[in-house]
Amino acid sequence: MWMLCAAQIPAQTKPATTNALSKSETHQPIPRDGILQELQRLIDRGKVEVVYDSDPEFVRASRGWADFHVQIKSSFKYDLTKTRQSGRWNVKLNITKLEPKIELTHLIRLPSTFESPDIWSSRILRHEFDHIAVSLDPRAMLLLRHLLEHLPVIERTLEPKETPSNDVLNKLVDEEVVRRRQAIVELMRQNNQKLDKIGAHGAQAVPNRAAFFANLYTKENLAETKFPFIEQVLDLLETAEYQQAELPFLARDPAGR
Repeated sequence: MWMLCAAQIPAQTKPATTNALSKSETHQPIPRDGILQELQRLIDRGKVEVVYDSDPEFVRASRGWADFHVQIKSSFKYDLTKTRQSGRWNVKLNITKLEPKIELTHLIRLPSTFESPDIWSSRILRHEFDHIAVSLDPRAMLLLRHLLEHLPVIERTLEPKETPSNDVLNKLVDEEVVRRRQAIVELMRQNNQKLDKIGAHGAQAVPNRAAFFANLYTKENLAETKFPFIEQVLDLLETAEYQQAELPFLARDPAGR
């Protein structure tokens, strides 16, 4: 039997002062005049919206902002074993096949006071594209997809008034999907924080730039960030697809000359 579930919790790379991922009257798309090809490539690949934001609180903060959003819709096939004891259902749900559809989108906001004909070559905007490179790193979504496609057997004792209906079973699977999604989001968030710490929010060049981006999402990085599912992805980390993934970071550092 096939069922559908969805995990659609928004996630930001940094705490937002407004709902950055909703359509806002304060957002004005930045004209693409003068955009560099390497930035256009990231925009296309990462589904990136780039806007000036005139929200007064955001303008007062006087800094750029990069957000990412991970949405998952899944269909799954399962085998169910259920028993009833003391008036409660015990269920054992074995996911035999799960097909996730993962969408990763981004939003870059700059204060409207930063408007300039040279904005696409500015350090501030290029730094935000470094954040895009962190969340757009294909290894992050490889980790997420691997975890979703290898869910463990789910065993639960339902509440007294609950029955093993489709809605209840869907909820059990969705909870496991959300847990894994949240773990990946947290990993991406911590890696973005690491970028800001090392590069002083774009004010200084990242030392050994290529090595920095390459070392993200490695086994060492997962351990450092206390990634909760590290044991379940060890086989993935050894694959050629993972180790040879093309990293999207810009070759020239935003703080470089």
